[in-house]
Amino acid sequence: MKLILKIKSGALQFTVFVAVLIALLLTGLILYAYTFIYMKEQSKGAIENIQFADIGIQTLLVQKEFNTDTVQVDFVKKENQIIKIHLSHWGIFHKGITVTQFRKKKFIKVAIIGSRINATESPTLFLKETHNALTLVGTTSIRGIAYLPLQGVNSGYIAGNSYYGSRLIYGSIKKSAKELPKPEKTVLDAVQYYLKEYRISNQEDFINLNSSSRIINSFKSKTKGYYSEYPIVLENKLISGNIIIKSETAIKVKKTALLKDVILIAPIIEIEDESQGCFQAIASNKITLGKNCNLSYPSVLLLFQDNKDTPNKNLNISFDNQIFIDTKSIIKGSVCYIQTKEIPDFQTQIVLEKDAKIKGQVYCNGNFELRGTVSGSVYTNQFVANQSGSIFVNHIYNGTIENESVPAIYGGIPLEQEPKTVLKWLY
Repeated sequence: MKLILKIKSGALQFTVFVAVLIALLLTGLILYAYTFIYMKEQSKGAIENIQFADIGIQTLLVQKEFNTDTVQVDFVKKENQIIKIHLSHWGIFHKGITVTQFRKKKFIKVAIIGSRINATESPTLFLKETHNALTLVGTTSIRGIAYLPLQGVNSGYIAGNSYYGSRLIYGSIKKSAKELPKPEKTVLDAVQYYLKEYRISNQEDFINLNSSSRIINSFKSKTKGYYSEYPIVLENKLISGNIIIKSETAIKVKKTALLKDVILIAPIIEIEDESQGCFQAIASNKITLGKNCNLSYPSVLLLFQDNKDTPNKNLNISFDNQIFIDTKSIIKGSVCYIQTKEIPDFQTQIVLEKDAKIKGQVYCNGNFELRGTVSGSVYTNQFVANQSGSIFVNHIYNGTIENESVPAIYGGIPLEQEPKTVLKWLY
């Protein structure tokens, strides 16, 4: 006797449903596992992008020769991971860019790079050897490592005032040299290019200063700028980022203008009282910073005088070829006077007025009149003090140079043979 079993269609459908459900679950698990692994790899790649970007910047910091070509870092051996680095000038500093890519994900890091200054080891004062002793008068105070001429330092007397300190130098004294440490040649070449040749070459790189009250250009984009043969007045505007503004005549910065990380280029640059911002001012004739101004780090006031073809005689007009920083102003960064031919004279190239402060670096291969305070480092050919109708050479009268109110490590203008550091991360 044969048994005939009949499977109902509902049971068959249920079996098929279960099979399909199991297949979908297995497919989902496989997709989940693949997606998890893929996302984990992408996340790891993104993290490594950031880490490798730091490797790219570190590579630029130790790079011995200045090279503006974009190059690929080849010591990182990882599939689908690429690191490219690029070095260019940004005013008197270097601009380092590193681009890391994992598959289609990119990460860009941009930094301003300058020479590294160690507050406890670097010179607080480097006075060039001119066979003339440094003389201190009044409430002058020098704290830190002082590189001085062979004749050393002594106390002096001006207008009825002697030196009131208990020690001449509050720190160690070392022998200076006949030459100041030199800025990198590529930096000087770049400054001359800015002053003499820089123009806006393409219309798409031109910005209209009258178009908006807010003008911002990322450092991850191409540099843009504004050029005029006539005076430029900056007021009632926020101008920020990868922007260069040049006038063949003069630039005046009003206190209603807020400038951030831009470069100003003109023969004469005037910054109004109570102005604030962070920028580089590069001039060939004169820079004046008014009263109660506050420029944040790493701002730059740079006066560059290309006088190598000038006859060796004094043709200066009073107050020309001078950086003047008025009372109660603060600049955090670098103040530089650079001349291509050092002409011995008694003109004053940098004046820091009473109650004015520079937190950072002063570099002057001319004459520096110090009436205020420098917190950081000073490199100068010589000091002058204009008092009672007389000029006192290598005298400091009521001035202060100290290294206690600055970070342990900070940055200044790129100097030959000096290690590099990041001054600021850009956007």
